[in-house]
Amino acid sequence: MSIPTTELVIFDTTEEVRNDCSILSPAFEIISKSDGIQKPAYVGTQIENPARGYVFMNWDSLAHHQAMLESPSYATLLEALKPAYGGWSKMYHATFNAHPIAFQQPVTEVLLLTIENPDHRTEVFDILTKISDSTEKMLVFGPTLEDETVIIVVGGWQSVEAHWQMVANPEPKAALERLYTLANKDHLFHSTLTPFMGE
Repeated sequence: MSIPTTELVIFDTTEEVRNDCSILSPAFEIISKSDGIQKPAYVGTQIENPARGYVFMNWDSLAHHQAMLESPSYATLLEALKPAYGGWSKMYHATFNAHPIAFQQPVTEVLLLTIENPDHRTEVFDILTKISDSTEKMLVFGPTLEDETVIIVVGGWQSVEAHWQMVANPEPKAALERLYTLANKDHLFHSTLTPFMGE
């Protein structure tokens, strides 16, 4: 199966969804009927600040997602999302360097980087590729389709502590210190994601 286009939505959560993410089930039922959706979808609140949430959905292509946004069912979807939506959201799309298996782990790291200087792009990708390979693709990355200077990185961990312990080791620590001199670390948080299959 080809690597999907992954949609990431970061959003402000409501108390209702923080207490029970299953209130999103009707929304994912609607999405599950869309052409090109690769189930399951994943949703979770941020561990560090549950007022922020994440949705990850894999699509066959960006065009498939755009077709859903333009479909008659989109208005119904927006209505179904209202109980979870706290008023702010940001949507990204990326095609990662491998299948994003991190979503299935107990904790998913969500990192957004911005490359300010295009001359640094190759080295940033080299560093991320080495980290991805060393984790056996448990960490994957890709530039957003909206802005190729913005990179989404997702990593799967057994716990937040396991992530911090691994990056404290000399080799990854040095690689990340170099990475953060080449790209701005705009967002680095964690979530425990719940899968939604829909119908």
